[in-house]
Amino acid sequence: MSTAQTASSDTIHDELNEFRRHLRTLGPVQRRILSVLMPQLIALEEAGDADGALNIIEEVKAILWEGRRTRH
Repeated sequence: MSTAQTASSDTIHDELNEFRRHLRTLGPVQRRILSVLMPQLIALEEAGDADGALNIIEEVKAILWEGRRTRH
């Protein structure tokens, strides 16, 4: 494996771990909403619908920020 592939793999691994860490801090409602939105995001990306995917990403960001604001 080349250095570039290793660095890319490490970055993906780090981002995935960070996502999982933040996901654990969300409440059940936010997690349920994300479980519905994520497959839609993947489908939009595979279909080449960048605008639709960006809309889903904005929804996900809003949910994650709402989870941070409501956490005690």
